[in-house]
Amino acid sequence: MSAAPSTDRHPLTVDGSVELAVLDRSGFDESRHIGAGVVVAADGTVIDAVGDATASIYPRSTMKPFQALAIRRAGAVFSGDELVMTTASHAGTPSHQSLALRMLERFDHVEEDLGCPPDLPFDRETARSMTGPRRLAMNCSGKHAGMLAACRVHGWDSASYLDIDHPLQRAVRATVEDATGEVVDVVGVDGCGAPVFPLTLTGLARGIAGVVAGSDDDSAALTEAVLANAWAIDGVGRANTVTIERLGVLAKLGAEGVMVMGVPGGPAVAVKVLDGSLRAGTLAALTLLVRNGLVESAAADAVLAATGERVLGGGLPVGAVRTGSGLR
Repeated sequence: MSAAPSTDRHPLTVDGSVELAVLDRSGFDESRHIGAGVVVAADGTVIDAVGDATASIYPRSTMKPFQALAIRRAGAVFSGDELVMTTASHAGTPSHQSLALRMLERFDHVEEDLGCPPDLPFDRETARSMTGPRRLAMNCSGKHAGMLAACRVHGWDSASYLDIDHPLQRAVRATVEDATGEVVDVVGVDGCGAPVFPLTLTGLARGIAGVVAGSDDDSAALTEAVLANAWAIDGVGRANTVTIERLGVLAKLGAEGVMVMGVPGGPAVAVKVLDGSLRAGTLAALTLLVRNGLVESAAADAVLAATGERVLGGGLPVGAVRTGSGLR
């Protein structure tokens, strides 16, 4: 796919947003989340949109599938759960940390080589058992282990692998442009220290559609690995993992309220919650897939019941998060 100049690079705004979700507490609407979303077919054609789907957002960790493809195409060919870790925002459980360490050791690296910052894991039980933050526990450690592996394969400098002009990051940039059909004209720094590029919501969805459509052998391998090893991309019982296991779709969250889902064969959805909350992402993405006949309503409801935001009072359920008016 040839990239086109981004002639109207503009961020998502309040005026470009619709109501995605409402939190009810004890029969009173307490919070509302606004944002935008888009659904594209396998060929990238827009089939549904709410809000400004031409607005640009930082995709944050929803850019990881493209980074994973760049790693693989650079010669660091992982498979199974290790391949999934290159695209994961994992919970940092002992299993995740051991897997990231195994990936490092296979290419003669150690934990201190990781460029991501030390962190406590998302998984609370694991965090309580640790004496302090560590790089392996950071949710992006698998991606960074993959990047270091690509450096080892090519003999590239590993100390500077996060620099935008490093050969690996140039490969990531080219992969993003090819997948989304957009020119990278702005470069930011993600929470893990890696470069991140603003993309339109439509471009992001188009790129994910290409991945799940299996547009090449690497994309097909990545999608197959995620579907077979859902625990690795997030964590047992966590939203992305449960969505993948129960619905058979690729689900990937990103910080600041970004969510993408892709149905094997090509259709994909991208959502951005304007206030950055992760609360509405899964609900909004599944609602868009359901209303376009891409996921069964009852199955989506079961996922939301298992993973949705719990509204508690005194430890007991006193409310719920429901679909906002912009998605009805």
